[in-house]
Amino acid sequence: MGDLNVDGVGKTGDRPPKHRQWAPLHAIRVNVMTEKEIYLDDAAQQLFAQLEGIEEHKKGRTAAEMMADSLVAEQKQQDVWRILLCEIVQHIAAYLKHLDLDANPVEERQTFDQLSETLAKLAQLSNPTGRILVRYRGRSGGSDIPERLDYEILFGNMVVDFDLVPTMIKRHGTLLINLMTQLLDAFGIFSDRGINNLYLNLPKGDPESLKRLRLSLHLLSRLYQASDNPHELVLGGGQKQVVPVVADEKGDPSVNLTLVAGVNRLNAKTMRGLVAKVNAWIQKKEASQEGCRFTSVYNAIFGLPKISAQLIPPPLEINNVDWLMREESEKAFSREKAKVARIIASVEASPEKVAKVIKSVYGDDYPKINSRHLEERLGLSSSLLQTIDSKPRNEDARREVLTNLQKRLDTVSDDVFDNLYASRSANGTADDGGTLIGTVHRQLYKMVSFFKGRSTTRKKLTAMVNAAIRFEDADYEILARDFRIDMEEARQLVETLGKCFNEKGRFVKSAFVEGLPRFARYEKKIFEFLWRHLKDVIGAEDRTAFLNSLQILTDRMKQPKRAFKILLEDFLKDPEELQFSDAKALILGNLILHEYDKSLADIEITPEDIIFSQRGLDEEVARYAAWRLDRDQELFFTKVRTVHQDLCEALELGMTRKQRIPAKDLLGLERELYIFLSMVETIVGRSVLRSAVNEYGSPESDLYFLKESDRLMSHLLQNLRIAIRGLAHIGRMECIPALEAVKAREEIFQRLKKTKLHRDQSRKITEWVDEAVKIVKFRA
Repeated sequence: MGDLNVDGVGKTGDRPPKHRQWAPLHAIRVNVMTEKEIYLDDAAQQLFAQLEGIEEHKKGRTAAEMMADSLVAEQKQQDVWRILLCEIVQHIAAYLKHLDLDANPVEERQTFDQLSETLAKLAQLSNPTGRILVRYRGRSGGSDIPERLDYEILFGNMVVDFDLVPTMIKRHGTLLINLMTQLLDAFGIFSDRGINNLYLNLPKGDPESLKRLRLSLHLLSRLYQASDNPHELVLGGGQKQVVPVVADEKGDPSVNLTLVAGVNRLNAKTMRGLVAKVNAWIQKKEASQEGCRFTSVYNAIFGLPKISAQLIPPPLEINNVDWLMREESEKAFSREKAKVARIIASVEASPEKVAKVIKSVYGDDYPKINSRHLEERLGLSSSLLQTIDSKPRNEDARREVLTNLQKRLDTVSDDVFDNLYASRSANGTADDGGTLIGTVHRQLYKMVSFFKGRSTTRKKLTAMVNAAIRFEDADYEILARDFRIDMEEARQLVETLGKCFNEKGRFVKSAFVEGLPRFARYEKKIFEFLWRHLKDVIGAEDRTAFLNSLQILTDRMKQPKRAFKILLEDFLKDPEELQFSDAKALILGNLILHEYDKSLADIEITPEDIIFSQRGLDEEVARYAAWRLDRDQELFFTKVRTVHQDLCEALELGMTRKQRIPAKDLLGLERELYIFLSMVETIVGRSVLRSAVNEYGSPESDLYFLKESDRLMSHLLQNLRIAIRGLAHIGRMECIPALEAVKAREEIFQRLKKTKLHRDQSRKITEWVDEAVKIVKFRA
């Protein structure tokens, strides 16, 4: 390619091209029966062999064990793809560490062949523009994993990290015994090379795309093994290819710009001119009121259509800050966010430090962090704010940082703030035994002080259920700021909430309903407080009335996504335990997910025909639900197993041993869970519903022969019907054999109970299955 035409940069707009968008992966699963011919590595091949024996293994198993085994089988199918992701990371790490291209060409060829074969297998799970992101996470406090080695691998909605790896090893035993060591070795190489993220576009499989990937890996190998700072890289034995080492806008050697030169065969002069002109354009845009929303010259090159049309993007990117900052479903950065990224890149030399500073402002894990993590992040963000303060015309960047910090600190647990002590001076001391932040930016000191005060005020609001509590002006000031209201409204809010409980601490539903207009006015804050802080302190005799009142409040909400996130997080908070509120969380979630009918505000169960009614589905909430279900697969699978195990225990004993939850209530909880999973097409939903159809559809299962089963037979068959209908809605062709197997057992179902009602209900099994099969085939 000759010189690039970069005149008129940006005239056609600076929107990012489609090929650089990080698109989520939707509703994918591996079907063992139809994809057995896939050539896999030894570990994955053995996994498939294990899965073939599942049906035989079911014999003699209890109902709880059958469901657990079935869900584990589904998880093992996903593990096949996770193993492939780990293999890809290990192959790339080999190029970065010890692969000598000149001395060992045979070893290099073998490594690349293995990598390309693994990528081809993974491509069967992806769309043509699948992408892998390996990213520094650095949140392994409390574990044996060194923080510098704590990375995560993302592929669509699939995540592999050190929270998941031990679970995978436990599932497969000796088959994956070396996985932890291999990943630690690979991530150690990434850390040693200063890589905070690596982004890989899956090659299409054609010779040219594979050639570009191999060239990029050769360049990476040369760059990271060079003992000095070469001006050019020489590749090849006979006909050599010379690639210039390209400097970025700061004058530092750039891996990504060097890859652009290599993939596009551009010389040093052309690349210098390209970088200079694009950087000048960025500076001009930044100096204007319009601003610039590209984080670097490299990202601008592929975000400006006039230039990107002339270039082939490299298949690999290293340390592109975009992939550290990009949030869920975010396609383009704001100009303020891009400016913050450029400021961070201009002052931080260490890639690990860059990642940590970015995470301190844009991290999505604030609800999970402890006081030590928060101390570190506040220190990093304070330094960033001080840097911003030291430079002129940075008010927009300061506002961007503070706004994001406020939003994230709002999600931190109150007990974290209770154990945190902030000081404006470096020699401040903590009177109590908490974590001390020495020097913090004045704005962050105000934020921490506010959230510590809010924790205290929340405790008073919670205690108000059982006793008269005196509120000070400081409490009202905190509530006014938290709810963005004036002091008088804050007083009225406390008074209204206080009326909802009588002198004996009993909940007064009529008073709550009377106060609904005021509560609905502050929906973003009041629902979170009521759900997270009051539901567990209210007496058992009032729980149902209180949760039903929250259902009425949910119906009044205009922006329900926040409430939906709160409900889902609470449902998954401790997946190995059940809460009394779990069923109501799902009912409320279904109500928010699907605006079916305003009359549903008073329902005790969700109508099952909501499954096929897509007209009222809230698309934004549904997208979030699908993303969350696929991202947190392990938590959902564990929760489903917990629900079913406790159900079987209650069917035998009448109620669960620990929480004393009756069997009928647990059947209702499982029913709500199946309806919830039926409304959004996800891996988890299909896997759980297929497992449910397999077990509920087996009249020989001891599920139907436990002590309470006969009394609750109609509820058991109702759950079977919902599982069948759910699979009809989100299932695929490979689910049809499981459905047909249920129909074949209809006569056995009829013999389970000798009543007319039961016979009439069981005779409809064929009708349920035929309808489901017809819908699945029509959709296919």
